[in-house]
Amino acid sequence: MSKRTRILMVDDDFAFRVGTLALLEDHGYEADVATSGEEARQMLTEKPYDLVLSDMVMPGMNGLELLQHIKTAHAGIAVIMVTGFASISTAIEAMRLGAHDYVTKPCDNDELVLKIQKALDSVRKDVELEHLRNEVHGVYSFGNMVGQNGRMKEVYRLVQQVAGTDVPALILGETGTGKELIAKAIHYNSSRGGKPFVVINCSALSETLLESELFGHEKGSFTGAHALHIGKFEEAEGGTVFLDEIGDVSLHTQTKLLRVLQEREIQRVGGSETLIVDSRVVAATNRDLQAMMAQGKFREDLFYRLNVFPLFLPPLRERVDDLPMLIEHFLKKHAGLSQNRVVKMSPVLLPAMMNYGWRGNIRELENLIKRAIIKTSGDTITAIELPSGDGIPLPAAVPAESAMGMNTPYKEYLSAITSHAEEVYLVRMLRLCKGNINQIAKLMEIDRKTVYRKMSEHNIDPSSFRD
Repeated sequence: MSKRTRILMVDDDFAFRVGTLALLEDHGYEADVATSGEEARQMLTEKPYDLVLSDMVMPGMNGLELLQHIKTAHAGIAVIMVTGFASISTAIEAMRLGAHDYVTKPCDNDELVLKIQKALDSVRKDVELEHLRNEVHGVYSFGNMVGQNGRMKEVYRLVQQVAGTDVPALILGETGTGKELIAKAIHYNSSRGGKPFVVINCSALSETLLESELFGHEKGSFTGAHALHIGKFEEAEGGTVFLDEIGDVSLHTQTKLLRVLQEREIQRVGGSETLIVDSRVVAATNRDLQAMMAQGKFREDLFYRLNVFPLFLPPLRERVDDLPMLIEHFLKKHAGLSQNRVVKMSPVLLPAMMNYGWRGNIRELENLIKRAIIKTSGDTITAIELPSGDGIPLPAAVPAESAMGMNTPYKEYLSAITSHAEEVYLVRMLRLCKGNINQIAKLMEIDRKTVYRKMSEHNIDPSSFRD
């Protein structure tokens, strides 16, 4: 036990103080003594303590009054009360007021040491949990989400709305668009944020194993079931179950999931007992569930239960204006791969990246940035490995550094590169839509006037793209 673990013993009984002090020091604790509640209150302001061991009945300030003072002024300190058999009811009242435990005089030494250890462990776990909650809330806070694209701003707005409710949410989008990140943002910004967030990939398991993971199983329910197994819905009690790739679930398992959503009830595999569960469901898929319903592969009633609040994440190729921000985010996130040496990416690379197909979306971008950081010897990434065949020819050369001037500020240079990339993107849309401005405006989620204004800025004639 670390000497830094400090215990303050408060008791007016000299014999108890001497014997307990020796016991605590024998077990490696640093212990101080106070003979009254008033003296203890003063000592608590002079030195940090991890635990207070206090007598219940003392002249002046009694144990309950000292406990209330500690809970108000020193909330992180564990408290164990010491009482006689005649005052056990008062000790129980002390626990209701925040004491971790109580012992009776004469104390059993082994029992006292064990209760001290448990109280200290409880405080340590509470501190760690609070730290984790704060850390997780920071990571998944709305302000920490990366991207200013109009469609992503709408996603953030919807996430904020649904987080304040308890309804199921269905996150739709291609592989790698960040569906799990959005699910975590919903959970950690909800009233359930302090409870478990449990993930299960529905496509990674067979039907039998998936049901066992979701609902648990009884001992002996099938070959290899050697012990009782608690399922994800029980594990997530009070929290959230994230059903990733819900479109890959069999019709039989879909029926069981429907029961959870409708009745909040489950039965373990091989069991007959009905268990009530309290966990929110957030699901995600990259498949077209409505098309699957039409084909009889997905239950219509389950779809409407899950689809109470749908969120669609756009693919990266439809939010390429977020690339500079995403690149900067991943450079900071993975800076440790180069011992913080690599700090930026050459803006010359941006046009090609903005015209790449990004089949793997955000996940593909992150992996490419990580690989580039590892391969870069200086402080700037000057090459990125985009798979061949997915780039789109640029309509003009990338602005050269010589043309910009040797002393051009970085932000001005980046603005020029971004403008060029915007031109490339417009040409791409014009080719794709064969000059149809209405279709382009719909795909880009901007109005027709903005499309015309952008084409004018870049001197692009839409008629040259029409058949």
